[in-house]
Amino acid sequence: MASGTNPSSASSGQAAIDRFAEMMIRRMEQMKASDWKKGWIGGASGYAGLPQNVGGRNYSGSNSFFLQLHTAANGYDLPVYLTFKQAHNLKAHVLKGEKAFPVVYWDMMVKDKDGKRISSDEYRAMTKEERKDMEVIPFVKAFPVYNVAQTNLAEVQPERMQKLMDRFRLPELRDTEGMYAHAALDRMIETQGWVCPIQADKRVDGAYYSPGQDIVVLPMKAQFNIGSTPDEIYRGGMEFYSTMLHEMAHSTMTPQRLNRDGMGRFGDPKYAKEELVAELTAAMISHSMGFDQKVTDNSAAYLDSWIGVLKQEPKFIVSVMADVNRASDMILDHVD
Repeated sequence: MASGTNPSSASSGQAAIDRFAEMMIRRMEQMKASDWKKGWIGGASGYAGLPQNVGGRNYSGSNSFFLQLHTAANGYDLPVYLTFKQAHNLKAHVLKGEKAFPVVYWDMMVKDKDGKRISSDEYRAMTKEERKDMEVIPFVKAFPVYNVAQTNLAEVQPERMQKLMDRFRLPELRDTEGMYAHAALDRMIETQGWVCPIQADKRVDGAYYSPGQDIVVLPMKAQFNIGSTPDEIYRGGMEFYSTMLHEMAHSTMTPQRLNRDGMGRFGDPKYAKEELVAELTAAMISHSMGFDQKVTDNSAAYLDSWIGVLKQEPKFIVSVMADVNRASDMILDHVD
């Protein structure tokens, strides 16, 4: 019998958050133990794309990142998930012994000034003036989903599965030097299609985003071509693009954009959180494009502090992933 989280349980949301925090801690510890050779998500199935439900709708926020992590950790080819009911509606079923993974969403409890419960729909229909007298308590709920590999969908719906495989299949693209190439990100640099300038045509020692000048500065792609084997050379291209995405994520924090409080000094908590947001934004987008983001040298210094915070306060991941979701959406909206 397949098992899953009871969506009606009052603690399902908190249990999911705790599980997400545990997954993140475990992955960080694996990265550290591998001497930074492991990336944030891992996995290399030859397929890429943001996690979707079986109907084609993308998951967002924490769900997107942790479904990527779950997909890679379990060796699933496709980041496609469905509920028990969706499997049933497709004449399929969850395989015996398979366990569900939680997908979370925000809900709210609303009470009027007399303590009477108000439905969410009633609250949303109210004017701003009417809402002033309401007490709103937001909370996280969760429901269980399964990867398509945990079902017999391939057996009962082979054509549907083939379409999914084709949709997520990743072509291997190399430039003339044998490095990984991503046409859309190359166009962004060539056309300067980002929200601020991206400089990548001069030899520099490191990558950074300058808030004062509002510019992303990157080493030339050729500077990442330091491998001695075709595979290492190919992966050098991935490092270039993941570095680019990391710095682009930083550039979304300004007051006129997403207004994150990430302008602290190197080493302080604000700076540390901003580094984690940039790391996970780059990781999520990179993985959806088919490559893994390895931890940057700057961020490696914060790994122990991130682990410590998550152990003490698992809900920290909710705040971080909310920022990651907004930054990722902004970047993906500009990638053609």
